[in-house]
Parts: sequence; C-alpha cells; structure tokens
Amino acid sequence: MHCRGVEIPLQAVLFDLDGTLIDSRMDIAAAANAVRVHYKLAPLPLDTIQSYIGRGIEHLLKLTLGDEATPDRLKEGLQILMGHYDGHLVDHTTVYPGVRDVLTLLKDRGVPMGVVSNKPHVLTLKTLELLGLKNFFGAAMGADATPNKKPHPEPLITALKLLKAEPAGSVMVGDSLVDAQAGRAAGMKVALVAHGYTHKSELLAADQDWVVDTMRELSDILS
Repeated sequence: MHCRGVEIPLQAVLFDLDGTLIDSRMDIAAAANAVRVHYKLAPLPLDTIQSYIGRGIEHLLKLTLGDEATPDRLKEGLQILMGHYDGHLVDHTTVYPGVRDVLTLLKDRGVPMGVVSNKPHVLTLKTLELLGLKNFFGAAMGADATPNKKPHPEPLITALKLLKAEPAGSVMVGDSLVDAQAGRAAGMKVALVAHGYTHKSELLAADQDWVVDTMRELSDILS
C-alpha cells in the first residue's frame, strides 16, 4: 500500500487517541472538574479544559487547578482525577465518524497500526478495549509506557519498532502541535485532523504534510 507523499510503500500508521480517534472531551472535563469541586472551586467550561488536553494528565491537572496548584493538591488531585476518570472513561466518549472505516481499510490492506497517546498507559489500553478499537493495533503506548512522552519521539520510535516499521515509510496522525512535533522528531510524515482539540489555523501553521477535516480525507491520502 502506498501513501501520497511517502516515497516507499506505507510501512505503518501511528495514531494519537484523544481528539484524533475519539472525542473524549466531556469525560476528561468531568474528571478534571471533580478535582476542582473537591477543593470547592467552580467548575471550568468544557472549552477551557479542552485546551489543556494533549500534554499528559499532570499538565491537565496543573492548569485545571491554576493558582490553587500547590504540591500537596497536585499529589492528591492526581489521585482524585485518575480515580474519577477510570470509573467514567467512556460515559460520553465517542469514536469520530469515519475512524472505523479508515482503520478497517488499513487493516484489510495489511498496514500495521499503533496508538501513541499522552493519556496514562493503563487508561489508554482500557479505553481502546471499551470502545472496541484494541484489535486494530499492534502497538499501544500511553504516556508512561516509555520514559519520555510526546512531543519526544521515543514512544513513536518504540511503537514503530514493535510494528517492525521504519519512520521514513510511516505516518503519524494526530490533532495537535504535540503530535506534529513528535512525528517530525521521529522522522515520520505527519497528518493532522482538524476535528479534534486544536484550531485548524494552528494545524496549518504546524510542521506537517497534510491537514484534513475528515477521516474520509485521511483515507484518500493513505490509500
């Protein structure tokens, strides 16, 4: 299988999870706001918390608490956030339209696929299982699966090794500047989807090969 813009046959495709394959904003926001409620702080709007997603749970928590982010609260708050989220992972989370079609197309054509997320590793695996996506992927890396998380290239390179693929023949698909930076640092082609958590204007300004509005457009690129 070839990919437009990749000079050799497509070896593998790596996907970000939140904002790329799934819309998990409401469940993540509910978990983040559970921490604020615990400390008697007013809940934050969904759009605000959405802007905090993508750099890991510790980053999300720190911004969610803002000026109230003391070391003790960050430590306790992480347990509250993780506990709440683990119990409500997919209450409102949905798979974006066209995702299963793209994954099925790639699987049918024998293209190895992996997920590289900045969601905690155990929750990444659980989310894929609950949403019926697990069997599409030969590798799944959460934030703590490797010593470094995105935008560092280590989790992408580790996933590619598990898939027995080379970066130059592979594509990283994400919805953020973090994904673009990680893909480029790993030596991969980068496709960004605009249905996620980052404004399209920011994606267009990023170091990427393609920006698409829908998964159907991505399917056209990867076929």
